[in-house]
Amino acid sequence: MVLTKAELPFRVEVIDLDIPGYKNKLLALSDAGTVPVLQVGEEKIPDSLAISEFAAKAVPNLWPKDPKDKKRAREVVELMHTGFEAIRREAPMNLRRRTSLPMPEDCLRDAAEIDAMWSELLSQHDGPFLFNDWSIADAFYMPVATRFASYDLPRSVRADTYISELMSDPDFQNWEMMAFAETHILPETDAVNR
Repeated sequence: MVLTKAELPFRVEVIDLDIPGYKNKLLALSDAGTVPVLQVGEEKIPDSLAISEFAAKAVPNLWPKDPKDKKRAREVVELMHTGFEAIRREAPMNLRRRTSLPMPEDCLRDAAEIDAMWSELLSQHDGPFLFNDWSIADAFYMPVATRFASYDLPRSVRADTYISELMSDPDFQNWEMMAFAETHILPETDAVNR
C-alpha cells in the first residue's frame, strides 16, 4: 500500500505460504526468510518498515509533516510492526473471511488497545486518517482494520468510522478485489462464518 500511495512502480510476486518448499523460496529472498521483500536492482530490502522508509526517501509526504506527528507516527508504526501478537495470531489477515465467532480474551485486549489508540489519535486531528492526511501509519493499520471487519471485533464508533475510511479507499478496494479474485484457497482462514 505504501508503494502504491507513493506512486512508485513495482511488480508483485506472490509466494504461497502453505505449500511445500515455500521456506526455500523465502530464504532465497532474504536471510530471515520473511516477506515482504522489495528488490531494487540488485539490492533486496526485507521488512515492511524498511520498505516504507525507502519509499519515504523518494516521497517525503508519506510521513506527517509536523515533527511531533511524524515522531508519534513512527512510534505507532513500530508498535504495530512488533506488537499486538494476539490479534495477529488469533485473527489472521484474510480479506475473504467473515465470521462473528467469539475471540480469545488476549485478542480482544489487543483490539481494545488498538481502538483506544486510534480514537486518541483521531481526536487530535481533523482529517479522516490518524494524522490528518494518509500516512505510513495508516498503511500499517490497514491490515488490522480488515481484521476488525473479518472477525467482527468490537470497536467504538470512531474506530468503525476510521475502518470504513480505510476500506473505502480506492487503492484498498483494488487490493481487496485482487484477494477475492485469488484462486488459491486457504481452508483454515477462508471460511465464512466459521
